[in-house]
Amino acid sequence: MKMKMVVIDDEILVRRGVISSVDWDREGIEIAGEAADGRSGLEMIRQVQPDLVLTDIKMPYMDGLEMIKAVRTDYPHIRFVILSVLEDFQTVREALKLGAVDYMNKFMVEPDEMLQSVLRIKDSMLPMQPSSFHPHNTAKPEPKAANSEWIEWLQGEEREEPDRFIRQGDRFAVVVLELRDEARTGLRVHADAVKAAFEQTLGHGVELQCRFIAQDQPRWIVLCRSAHDKVRAAKLLVEGVTAWHRSCGGAFHVGISAVFTDTASRTEAYEQAQSALSLIFYRGDGICVYTPERPTSNSAPRFMELFALKQYLLQLEGHDDEAAEKAFHELFPERLDVSVAQGAVVDAAHAWVSSVILLLKDWGGELPASMRQESLYEHVHGKGTYSELREWSYYLHQLVRETLSELKAATHRSEIQRAIEYIKAHYQESIRVQDVAQYVHLSDNYFSNVFTKETGKTFSQYVQEIRVEKAKELLRGGKLEWFEVGELVGMDNPKYFSKVFKKHTGSTPIRFTTTPK
Repeated sequence: MKMKMVVIDDEILVRRGVISSVDWDREGIEIAGEAADGRSGLEMIRQVQPDLVLTDIKMPYMDGLEMIKAVRTDYPHIRFVILSVLEDFQTVREALKLGAVDYMNKFMVEPDEMLQSVLRIKDSMLPMQPSSFHPHNTAKPEPKAANSEWIEWLQGEEREEPDRFIRQGDRFAVVVLELRDEARTGLRVHADAVKAAFEQTLGHGVELQCRFIAQDQPRWIVLCRSAHDKVRAAKLLVEGVTAWHRSCGGAFHVGISAVFTDTASRTEAYEQAQSALSLIFYRGDGICVYTPERPTSNSAPRFMELFALKQYLLQLEGHDDEAAEKAFHELFPERLDVSVAQGAVVDAAHAWVSSVILLLKDWGGELPASMRQESLYEHVHGKGTYSELREWSYYLHQLVRETLSELKAATHRSEIQRAIEYIKAHYQESIRVQDVAQYVHLSDNYFSNVFTKETGKTFSQYVQEIRVEKAKELLRGGKLEWFEVGELVGMDNPKYFSKVFKKHTGSTPIRFTTTPK
């Protein structure tokens, strides 16, 4: 069956180039249509319901972001690839957050590169029945698999058919598949499609045999057997499940038991698979293999202590990028202890989101429009694993950090300009960095760093240059002794004045006055 693809771009040459530069039909891909703007593109998508859309972002009537949002609402299975230009990357990043799976520079991509990208997407698509995706599908739900005897067998009862499936000498394991939240993945699947894809990926009876023994969406239970030794059987199972999981776009969470040799351990295997599934949040990239729990100390570790959060916020608005990065990783460690309750992690992440948004508002900033249209708290609650939550939080951290840097740069330019004006008005006095920092309402160290960054000179160097320039003007007038000039520009010590003047001009004050102008 061919994959249907449409091309949407307001430049006809781009559309023609995409369509004609590759023999799509030979690759099993049907060009189902093309459109020149987001509005007509949306109508076409609704009519032909393609599998893949190649689209521009900046288009008349309706831009690509609006179109993607509308499509994702009604047809969440449709995939998008962005046709971008280099300057559009910020907007492309927003499209990727909306669910686009790839992007290409439409003026630089080679036909073969474009083809390979589309073929990768085609290969990754889980076989589905299109009707199962439609948001208004009113078909009756699929009946539960009539395999109650298998469940009873897993729970320890003796049953004839399951006993025949596990042969003498076989190794076996239990796998539990759970479809992720439909609202988060946009997927509604048929049990037959899941079963077919799983069995196709893991093989047919040569090294590993799998049997679906129960299905009650969103959960499937699979019994797998192998004639290989335990180590080989476990390796085959994990590799096969990982390949299948990747092929369906991570739409499932998977719990896998240890490999057993004695059917008397089947209940333990079933419990292990369910236990592994419950640990997906902590260990997960979507798959968790059961391992015995290590004993934990009586004092369970806490996640995101209040003191650590306060320290993080200080570093987030500070000038040290490495310190801010380190503070984030201390708040969100790479690995989470399973003794920390998932609810506590989610609650702490909510508090963190509130804190960084308030900090951003204190600086007069806000998030990009695309993120303001979504609930950040739903994002936090919707992450199925800690690694996903951490990855999303790191993205938000970087975004806030960049926004704060831009806001501070604008603020600093104003503050440093005020400091320069103060120096020029008070260069005759004894000027200390502390006085000027207080004048512009910044801490001493912070002001010194910002001043050097903005002017390219230290505070002391800048003040000296102002004083020397004023001294040169007065010396050229010829009405004052050189040491009197030093006093007038804020350097009372003649020896110090002469040293500083020579450092900046290459000449002593006396020689400067006697040198022909």
